[in-house]
Amino acid sequence: MKAKYILILSTVALLLSACAKDDSLGVIEDLAPDYVLPQGKSPDDNRIVDFYEQYGTYILYEFTRADFDWSQVQGTVSDYVYSAADPLYAGKMLDLLYDVWFDFYPEEFNKKYLPYKIFLTSTMGIASGTSVQFQDIRLMSTQIALTHCSDTLDRFSAESKLEFKNNLQCALWEYWGTIFDIPEDFYSVSDYSSAASDDPASENYARARGFVAYRGEEWCLVLYPWVSDELDSQTDLFSFLTAMICRSTSDWVEDLEYPLVKKKYDILRNHFLDKYGVDLQKIGDVSY
Repeated sequence: MKAKYILILSTVALLLSACAKDDSLGVIEDLAPDYVLPQGKSPDDNRIVDFYEQYGTYILYEFTRADFDWSQVQGTVSDYVYSAADPLYAGKMLDLLYDVWFDFYPEEFNKKYLPYKIFLTSTMGIASGTSVQFQDIRLMSTQIALTHCSDTLDRFSAESKLEFKNNLQCALWEYWGTIFDIPEDFYSVSDYSSAASDDPASENYARARGFVAYRGEEWCLVLYPWVSDELDSQTDLFSFLTAMICRSTSDWVEDLEYPLVKKKYDILRNHFLDKYGVDLQKIGDVSY
């Protein structure tokens, strides 16, 4: 009887001990934030904190190399090099980003589609041997790195600002073009089964077929090499998106005389205006 009593007490103690451990394991501490704001070296840190609180996006002038290199693709090795941003110019950089990016879009759009992290650098480029191919933007789904956060902003011309705006917007829309839903009507306008011509007198002319140039190149003259006997519909989309955000209304006059070009232009412009509240052509019409 005594042995049985001892066994019962031991079992109860064991259960109580297990419950205590379960309680301990069940308490999950709050995860530390990726970065602590303010970073403490800019006179405009309060604006960066306010931006994070409004949009949930970090604007960072100090960050780790590992974070800069992070990719969803395991094993990715970065060939990028960069020089650190000057925190004293973070405020001027923020002003620039409002002018060439944030102010183009409704608040709800920004809340949903801004990247999680915006890395500010002074210069950035792709290293190849002893040389560096400099560039303004590096975009990878949840993060973007941007240059010019330095005294170069003191010498930024209107032409430099427009070039930066166009490069940035092209990078954004070439990414957004892969995640936003695009009306099937856009793709049904043009025939992708054969290459076009660069001869305006030809019935097969690119514009007559509804194709516009992609960053100045007549991409539709050659069939897409990875798809048998077809032009690339994704490049067709990117051609319109990037042209609309980089070319003014007056730049479009000649192209829009072609009915199929105008039809596709109107489909895209109306779609993004109606669904996202974004007028692509207004972005193209901006001047500084």
